[in-house]
Amino acid sequence: GTGKSQFLRFMARLAQRSILTTGCGTTSAGLTCSAVKDDGEWMLEAGALVLADRGVCCIDEFGAIKPGDRAAIHEAMEQQTLSVAKAGLVCKLAARCAVMACANPRGGKYDPRADLSVNTSLPPPLLSRFDVV
Repeated sequence: GTGKSQFLRFMARLAQRSILTTGCGTTSAGLTCSAVKDDGEWMLEAGALVLADRGVCCIDEFGAIKPGDRAAIHEAMEQQTLSVAKAGLVCKLAARCAVMACANPRGGKYDPRADLSVNTSLPPPLLSRFDVV
């Protein structure tokens, strides 16, 4: 490999507040928040982007996140908030964090002739939310 995972782990240790997660098996609820019932009452449980508020959210294997679950990241990266409407709870959560993500190229090999969105299988609207690619 090229050390992408090690780089993310280093950044997570370097930052005062950080969350390190992997795209394999990650859902939109795991990135944003989930509704859980505790003693008959609904509560929101923070996901990675909310827990990383005012810090860094490091996501390894970003390309492994299902397209529908990746869509949940758009608002957080652009507005620094997450609008939530789950289990009758409606609110806006702070997600003021930097997102560092690593992904493998499509097919395991980067094609310098192809567009970045083709190489990463990530849509251009999502790629445009990153400051450095």
